[in-house]
Amino acid sequence: MTHAPCWQLLGLAPTPDEREIKRAYARLLKTTRPEDDPQAFQALRSAFEEALFQSDELARQPPAGAPDEMARSTDEVAAEQLLRPYIEQLAELNERGGSEETMAALDALLDRLALREPAGRDPVLWRLLEDGILWVCCDIEANHDDFLRAAMNLFGWAEPGNWLGEKDPKTVEWLRLRLKEADALESVDGLLDLLEMGHELEAIGELARLADDEMLVNVDVRHLFEAELMVGLSALQPAPAQFNRRVVELFSWQKDHRHLAEYHPEAWADFGKQLGLLPFGGR
Repeated sequence: MTHAPCWQLLGLAPTPDEREIKRAYARLLKTTRPEDDPQAFQALRSAFEEALFQSDELARQPPAGAPDEMARSTDEVAAEQLLRPYIEQLAELNERGGSEETMAALDALLDRLALREPAGRDPVLWRLLEDGILWVCCDIEANHDDFLRAAMNLFGWAEPGNWLGEKDPKTVEWLRLRLKEADALESVDGLLDLLEMGHELEAIGELARLADDEMLVNVDVRHLFEAELMVGLSALQPAPAQFNRRVVELFSWQKDHRHLAEYHPEAWADFGKQLGLLPFGGR
């Protein structure tokens, strides 16, 4: 049987299970980014919204199965209807980038639904809340690093034996990578703050520590760290000459700088001019 285009794009058979739809959408978001392919992202987003609309219709159909299965389905539908506006609110707050406001809304939700303490926690509400927050964390347009960190701690997604790591390890790996990138960017800000305050020697010491830090073992994280640091350094006036020479030495930028030149050509040229080195500014 041929399914509607929305289900084909999501790789699902028609289902009333919103949780399954959101998980499929979250998985596909990791490879369909708006900045890389806006049309494909919009098509995915439209398919997701259409599938959710159709799932409501499917949920209204009498469920097949034993009476206890019917009751459980009814409980889940009611829980989803209760949680949906809260999840949408969290996504909207994240899209606006309001970290403190988003965290306050999450805390209020946990208290309002009595989900903060494991004892007495409604298992259906808790499971559906986890699915909804996972969707928010995986949504490219509705993510925030502080919120992701709180969600990782709340649901233990990175802990050994967690269900998400066993069922979808690639998602956990992707979430961990995002947090490492956030830590790397925070470290860059720390270095630039030291330099702006005139603490160049302290910044050099911190740079040496970071160069060997486990955070930068991942190549993508390391390249992001280097690129953002380079951009920040290119704008500093006066240029921290001693620090600049040290960062070039530690990261071998005279030999390996293609990722920097591609990341921000103008900033890379400006940084090279600060040092007066031809390989940096081009020929």
